[in-house]
Amino acid sequence: MNKCLSEPNAEWYTYSGINDDVVVSTRIRFARNLADFPFPNNFKGDDANRIKTLVFDSFSKNSENEVYQTVSLADVNDLGGKMLNERGLISSKSITNPYVGLVMRISGTRPNSGLVCTINEVDHVRISSFVAGLDVENAYSMCKEVDEILQNSLQFAASYDFGYLTTAVKDLGSGMKISARVHLPSVVFLGRHNSLFSEIKKQGFSISASFGSTILGNTSVGDYYQICNLTSQAGSELEQMAAFVACIKNIIKQEQCFRKECLDQRSTEVHNRILRSYYISKTSLLITFREAIQLISDIKWGLNIGILSGIKDNELSALLFRIQEAHLLTVIKNGTFKFPNDIAGNDKKETERLRAIIIQDILENIFIK
Repeated sequence: MNKCLSEPNAEWYTYSGINDDVVVSTRIRFARNLADFPFPNNFKGDDANRIKTLVFDSFSKNSENEVYQTVSLADVNDLGGKMLNERGLISSKSITNPYVGLVMRISGTRPNSGLVCTINEVDHVRISSFVAGLDVENAYSMCKEVDEILQNSLQFAASYDFGYLTTAVKDLGSGMKISARVHLPSVVFLGRHNSLFSEIKKQGFSISASFGSTILGNTSVGDYYQICNLTSQAGSELEQMAAFVACIKNIIKQEQCFRKECLDQRSTEVHNRILRSYYISKTSLLITFREAIQLISDIKWGLNIGILSGIKDNELSALLFRIQEAHLLTVIKNGTFKFPNDIAGNDKKETERLRAIIIQDILENIFIK
């Protein structure tokens, strides 16, 4: 049985999603600011604490307040802050900011659904939702639900001419940012990425490397890319969502079509790359984070192109989170692992060893077609 369907408390990224062979995840974020308060970069006195208290109180007044957990970053240790950053919930700059707060959905009808509200990070309030695959409508509905909860007791800064008032000019209007993480190994392998990226930019969207750039600097590690809208002023929320979905569907179509071309024209190279990564993953004792991203990417490509079987896209997507540094350090800290004497006590090498073990455990049932 699919693990993510059998465990009601599974994290959002363990779920299967629409078109998750190409689209790893979708995120929607609403930027909001309280009326009669300066933006965070102009805070004075106890402005930050007053806003955090007002937002926390707004959730506590909600009739379903038990499904939300409030957290102050001042009460989170450094490792916990890094884990929140790895999950995409806060920026790296916010890890040590005591004025930042979080409100997370932890139970209810959509347990651990990836719904989070950050306070005093860039704007007073940022509502974000994360879902597996391409599911803009579900991500939007979760953000809208929280937006309505807050507007029951808070007044957000807005104007007839500019819409919601935000710290960044590009967020004026709906205050909505839509983004998706996509996996494009076939596009990049055939060298079609530059033309595709130009097309994406012409449509008014940005594209960036999800896990950093390769040594050459013109492609992303693991061929994972982040696509997002550049402005929140291009039409209504529904029009912005429709334009974004149309862009992503074109990306999906191109990646899927190019898989056949990869096999038809360069089958030996494709098989060599995927099988090398598979056997490296199965036999390595130590794996760095960047190595892991590339290995997972190649195995996912092998699954989607029809060379490998025995694993699902959502399992590989979840692995992207499970092999990150802070997550591994937390597992080590709370576990009873016995590492070889030559690496015991070396955090870097211990995480590399545990990363290899986790990857090999997930790949246990994979077989070559």
